Amino acid sequence: MDEIQLRNFVMIGRCASITEAADRLGIAQPSLSQQLLRLEDEFGTKLFRRTSRGVVATDAGRMLQEHAATILQAMNRAREEVQATERVPQGNVAVGLPATASMILGVPLLVAARRSLPLVNIHVREAMTGTIRRWLEEGRIELGILYAAEGMRHLSTKVIARETLLLVGPAGAFGETDAFGIATQPIEQPALKTYDFILPSVSHGLRELIERQLHMEDLSLSTTIEIDSLAHTKTLVASRLGYTLLPHAAIRNELAGGELSAAHVEGIDLSRSVAFVRNPAQPLTRASIEVEDLARQLLRDMIADGRWLATPVEDE
Repeated sequence: MDEIQLRNFVMIGRCASITEAADRLGIAQPSLSQQLLRLEDEFGTKLFRRTSRGVVATDAGRMLQEHAATILQAMNRAREEVQATERVPQGNVAVGLPATASMILGVPLLVAARRSLPLVNIHVREAMTGTIRRWLEEGRIELGILYAAEGMRHLSTKVIARETLLLVGPAGAFGETDAFGIATQPIEQPALKTYDFILPSVSHGLRELIERQLHMEDLSLSTTIEIDSLAHTKTLVASRLGYTLLPHAAIRNELAGGELSAAHVEGIDLSRSVAFVRNPAQPLTRASIEVEDLARQLLRDMIADGRWLATPVEDE
C-alpha cells in the first residue's frame, strides 16, 4: 500500500461512491475498483459495503480511513518540513579562519548571519593554516579560508582575492603615509637585507610563502626572533625589536592608532592568494553554501570600501 492508494481510498470514503471518486481523481472507474479490491485482499476484510446508492464504509473501513488520514497528514507535514529546510537554510556550520582573516571577517560574518541566516549556527574556529587544513581533511569543519592554497590535494579551492604583504615597522619608521597608513615611498627589495626580522617559524604558512619568494630572488633575511603569534609579533615590532612582513588587514588598527608603520616593497612579489576551501568528500549543505556566499559578499564589500586592501579574483 502506497501513498496514492491511501489517498484514493480516502477519496472513496469521502464521496461514498467509486464512480464519483474516480471522476474527481481523474482515473478510470474500473481501475479504482481494482485498487479497492487489492486493498481488501491485503487487509483480508471488506472495507466498503456496496449499496444501490454507492458504498458505505465497514467498521474496518472506517478504522483504516482514520489511520489513513493520520498517515497522509504526517506525510504532508514531513514533505513541507523537508522542503522548508531547502527554502530556509538551517543547521550548524563550522568555519576555520586564520588569525588575519578572523580579524576582518569573524565578527562581521557572525553579525550578518544573525540577520540573514537566523536558523544557521556558525561556529568560527581560529587557527593556523596547517591546523585549518587538517580540520578540513578530517571533516571537522565545513569551510575554511586558506592562503596560497593552490594545488592542495583532496581539497577544493575557490580563490577570491590576492593580498600583498607589507614591510611592517615601529611607528614613524617609513616617513609620510597615505590614507591607509602606508608609506608613500616604497622600500626597494635590496634594502630588506638591512632589517632584523621577527617572523613565524619555518613550518608556518606565512613563513613558507616568504621563504619561497626570497629563494626566487636569491635573497635571504636576518631573522632574529621566531614566534608563531600575530599579537606578540606586532607587540615586538611596536617595541622596536625588529620588523616583519604582514598584510594590511593584520595591522589596520595599529596603523590607524599610530602604533606601527608599513611600506610596500618593490622588486619582489610578496602577494598571496586567499581562498575558500572545502573537503569535496563532505556533504554539501544548503547552510554551508549560504554561509560561504555571505562571507564572499562581505569580503567583496570590504575590498570595495577599502577596509581590506586586496585585489578581487573572479570566480573560477
